[in-house]
Amino acid sequence: MPQMNADDWPTQIAWLIVTFAVLLTLMWGFALPRVRRVLDRRREKIADDIGKAEALKSEAEAALKAYQAALAEARAKAQTMLAEMQARLDKEGAAQRAKLDTELNIKAAEAEARIRRARAEAMASLKDVAAEAAREATRRLIGVEPDRGSVEAAVMAALETRS
Repeated sequence: MPQMNADDWPTQIAWLIVTFAVLLTLMWGFALPRVRRVLDRRREKIADDIGKAEALKSEAEAALKAYQAALAEARAKAQTMLAEMQARLDKEGAAQRAKLDTELNIKAAEAEARIRRARAEAMASLKDVAAEAAREATRRLIGVEPDRGSVEAAVMAALETRS
């Protein structure tokens, strides 16, 4: 066995040093820069994905604020309409008052129903957008696409804690 022969050790050590130096040079010159570039690209992609997720989050928050402003405006308009109708009813007399009060109650109920429908639609679209953004961000960040049910459950939980 040549590796056990002490006379062959100096040449074996010399070849070991040469081989090690060549492999180290190849690793240092070719492999490690490629690995570094891949890691840098991955870091940039993750940062980009996080930026997109934050943009989508701010967009969703802006949509929620717009919804809340529209809801406040609708309530203010409903209150204004109610006050105007009440003033007119007072002028027309007691007989007309009962009839108009019934109509106003129906209109108020319809307005509330429309507001509830608009709110439900806005929340549903917000949930869908948030769930899709979360699924896409998760898929891009960690490469795993979660099932729609778990993402929607997480979005629902997050929205409930904000309410």
